[in-house]
Amino acid sequence: MQSARELDYALHEMSRETPQDRRSDHGTFADVGEEPIHVYDIQVEKFSNFFVEGILAHNCIIVDDPNAANEALSEALIETTNEWWDGTMSTRLNDARTGAYIVIQQRLGEEDLTGHILDTDDGWTHLMLPMEYEPERAFVTSIGWEDPRTEAGELLWEERFAAEQVEVLKKRLGPWKAAGQLQQRPEPKGGGIIKRDWWQLHDAPYFPQFDYVVASLDTAFTTKQENDFSALTVWGIFTSDTVAQPSKQVIRGERLTNVDPREYGNQAPKVMLVNAWQERLELHDLVLRVQKTCKEMKVDRLLIEDKAAGHSVAQELRRLFGYDGFAVQLVNPGALDKVARVYAVQHLFAEGMVFAPDRQWAEMVIGQTSTFPRGKHDDLVDTVSQALTHLRQASMLTRSSEHIAEVGESLRHRGAPPQSLYGI
Repeated sequence: MQSARELDYALHEMSRETPQDRRSDHGTFADVGEEPIHVYDIQVEKFSNFFVEGILAHNCIIVDDPNAANEALSEALIETTNEWWDGTMSTRLNDARTGAYIVIQQRLGEEDLTGHILDTDDGWTHLMLPMEYEPERAFVTSIGWEDPRTEAGELLWEERFAAEQVEVLKKRLGPWKAAGQLQQRPEPKGGGIIKRDWWQLHDAPYFPQFDYVVASLDTAFTTKQENDFSALTVWGIFTSDTVAQPSKQVIRGERLTNVDPREYGNQAPKVMLVNAWQERLELHDLVLRVQKTCKEMKVDRLLIEDKAAGHSVAQELRRLFGYDGFAVQLVNPGALDKVARVYAVQHLFAEGMVFAPDRQWAEMVIGQTSTFPRGKHDDLVDTVSQALTHLRQASMLTRSSEHIAEVGESLRHRGAPPQSLYGI
């Protein structure tokens, strides 16, 4: 990396005369005429500077592929790269007022350098070019450039990567790597274990009437940046009309005909995400934040994972707010790991039983569950699986087929109980 003294020396040696053929210690410059040409790569020797259309092209740091594709699963290498960027490269511009950084990278994961930079949202322009065009991700840069493609699936550079070659690449890479390296989206389209499209949008201005409200907490009471967040989600059980189901079907000719359609009066339960947050908080601040949320959302039961940090929070909540109207329950997940716990509730999302409003905090939860288990954080995901598992085990959240079977069983005629053979 050039020093300010070397950069300035090279600049002072260079005059801004009318372009003409000339040679110096810094290279050769030539007038290319009036016709514009496309320049894809310019390299200068050592610390030299050059003018392009009267603009001094220097004071720019370009980082190309800060991590190799085979480093995608190494959290240590990814974290080392991000620390190098924050601690070293952030001070290397010759003039921070006029300089620029350029990072060129295929996406390897949510926590790669590109994701790390985008999280700061510090005046960056994000130029994202997927191999196959996705209209829903179209954008316009700060200088007005936009992707010229218009059709979904249109290839980025068909002359070099034709459809056949792209299909081969997708098979070789698999869904996760193809999503990042080809589509510049560090998750498969739609999501990972929990597909983004499985979340049902609640677009009404008010929440429905809830029969039961449960909060789910994942604890990590520390404010250190390198530690996980404490996260909390709040869920409400509500009911919706059960779809009418025929109680009897017969075959007439070649057709299956409903002969006794019956509509049940009961209603099938659904679950709604009604609040969520994640923060790095010390124990006392965490307890106060949890109590405030539970009281505002009229929570019936607060679930906390049965681990060391959870014990402390549960004890403090019971000691300070034992009469605030919500129960505190420690939950032991048993031998199931985080991935297994999410798979255990996957079917609830797939069957359209989980709803969320169109809010930024809800998008935070949806985004984190969609990228699990390859995402940057999973604290909110832990609260999701914990809450839904509790509702399933408590028989408050039953699938449509289960609910219909229960209603059908309740309507079944069983007759009078048999008479006792012997009197008393």
